[in-house]
Amino acid sequence: MNSSGGRRLIDVPQRQGDAIVVLAVGGTQVGSWPLAGSSHPDLEVVDTLARLALTARRLGAAVHVVNAGPELLGLIEFVGLDEVLLG
Repeated sequence: MNSSGGRRLIDVPQRQGDAIVVLAVGGTQVGSWPLAGSSHPDLEVVDTLARLALTARRLGAAVHVVNAGPELLGLIEFVGLDEVLLG
C-alpha cells in the first residue's frame, strides 16, 4: 500500500489515441498501461483484453479499459465483453 491513497505516483506515457488498461485488486488500482493497437483496434486487441480479464479474474483481480475510442468500444460491445471490461 502506498501513501497516495491507492494511486500510482508514476504514470506510463500514453501515445495519442491509446486506451488505458487498468488492473485493480479489491477496488484499488495496482497498475495501468497503454493498450497497444487500441487507436486502430481489431479482434486481436479484443482477444488480448479478454485473456487479460480472464487471467485477472482467476487471480482475484479485475481489468478495465478507460479512454477507449469508439472503434474499440464497438468491438468490445460486439463480442459481449462490455460489462466485463467497461463496467
